[in-house]
Amino acid sequence: MLRPTKRESDSLLKNGVLMIVLGTAVSALATLMAKPTNEHLGYVSAAMFLSLGLLIALVTQGLRNFGALPRPVTVAYVAIGVLIACYVLFSGIQRGSLEMPLVGVIAGVLSLYWASRYITLASGFRAHSPQAIGLCALAAANSSFGVILATETGLSKLGIVALAGCDVILLGVQVYLIALFLHRSVMRERAFERR
Repeated sequence: MLRPTKRESDSLLKNGVLMIVLGTAVSALATLMAKPTNEHLGYVSAAMFLSLGLLIALVTQGLRNFGALPRPVTVAYVAIGVLIACYVLFSGIQRGSLEMPLVGVIAGVLSLYWASRYITLASGFRAHSPQAIGLCALAAANSSFGVILATETGLSKLGIVALAGCDVILLGVQVYLIALFLHRSVMRERAFERR
């Protein structure tokens, strides 16, 4: 059974704060995009911010120490990613436009990434414990919303950026609260071991 350490809970805490800041910045870019002359700049900047958040989450040492996902979960997430890419490509071809909703896809992948981390964290608790059930429920909700956000091709660029900003803020709050919960449980275990 995988148990988080203080370093890993601190890493989650920092990533939660980073996600909240990035989500707020993306939401601010949506406000900037309301003026048509700034639409392209805001959209590209939002894609860069979301990519930066995903890159930081992928290379953070504390998150990589949690271990790898179980093989069936990894296969499922890769399959979902491939299906998202195929759906977006085929819907673009059907509409006659190959313009891909890049911000939606990146935000969807970010949601899927954090859902996979929640599954990994849930494996550290007993199977039917409230913590494991809660983490799995959050993973399912984030996966679902990530897939919807990545495949929603009918929205305007402004709409996708606004939804992505709200999604990233929500992810940040979730990660922050989970980090506080794990930090508390790590401290409680340390106090219990000292006795």
